[in-house]
Amino acid sequence: MAIVRLRDYFIDAVLPVWASVAFDDHAGQFMEGLQLDGSPDPSGIVRTRTAARIIYVFAQASSLGVAPDRALEKAERAFANLRKVAWIGGDRPGYARTIDYKTGVVTDSERDLYDHACVLLALAWLLKATGKSEYLLQIEELVAAMDLTLAAPHGGWAEDSIGSLPRRQNPHMHYFEACLALWEVGAGERYAARAGELFGFFRTRLFDDGAGVLREFFGPAWELAAEYNSSRLDPGHMSEWVWLVRRYDKLAGADHSDLCHKLLDAALRLGAADNTPFLVDETALDGKPLRHTRRLWLQAELLKAYIMQARATGDEAYSRKANALVEALFATYLADTPPGTWRDCFDREGRCVATSIPGSSLYHLWSGVAELV
Repeated sequence: MAIVRLRDYFIDAVLPVWASVAFDDHAGQFMEGLQLDGSPDPSGIVRTRTAARIIYVFAQASSLGVAPDRALEKAERAFANLRKVAWIGGDRPGYARTIDYKTGVVTDSERDLYDHACVLLALAWLLKATGKSEYLLQIEELVAAMDLTLAAPHGGWAEDSIGSLPRRQNPHMHYFEACLALWEVGAGERYAARAGELFGFFRTRLFDDGAGVLREFFGPAWELAAEYNSSRLDPGHMSEWVWLVRRYDKLAGADHSDLCHKLLDAALRLGAADNTPFLVDETALDGKPLRHTRRLWLQAELLKAYIMQARATGDEAYSRKANALVEALFATYLADTPPGTWRDCFDREGRCVATSIPGSSLYHLWSGVAELV
């Protein structure tokens, strides 16, 4: 089966490359990505979300027993570096958005909800992989910091420490993901409660029942309006929510099958990319593409949706779609690349237009592979 080939390829080829080539052993930090020839990114600039997500990958892989040698040690070193450089204390605490790990300075000091969700995800799996109580203490500290620094009216959390608009569903989705992970690893009942709170927020604010779609952009009170690009949709995020809702249902003993079907149907109806099994990056409500590109991460999220639907429903059609999608990935995104890497973006004509090999896509691929381990 193609999905088994993907699992084995990821464990045998991808994880070792990213644990070695993409790790700066001198600074003790992971890189934003690799260059197109597979060589290290020399810049030293890394977003907090990227570093945290790669830490998560190796912490979870270690917990599952499939990580390369020293991967957990490197994940812990990278988190220590991130904490040392990016953490901002004071009356509005949190992690800075971007750092230069070579010089040890912050290059963007805004505290961003998206970044904090990714750090929580990393902490959840560091706690699971190591059993160290220090990570639980940091989880509690970070959640308190988020509630303080990113407090916002009208529900949810602020985009960042300056209250940027539009308000977005994506950071809230990743906060939900982090709370599910904290619930799964046994970090405490409060995170189960917060996951339930965020799921309720998704149902009442983010998912548009009338249109049958997940909305992305909102005004300050979560209103839909043209000035906030509320008609712009992301098929990849609809697929990602299928994966998350199925995980939530398993933990909560619930059944939101109808919602999962609606999300996946909308993703495929709006995002289907020109007689391929892939999704386009962004569309309008009528399905018109608003960006004529297709990133790898969307395809990884679609694969996760198929896997979760197959598992929850027992419908072999989803398994066939998953295998067909993986076969297509090996023929395109995973073809003609340096070992353990990918071609991250194609245009509508099927030409690779990627300018780097971003580490962010490691997270998207791994979280699907982790479902297969």
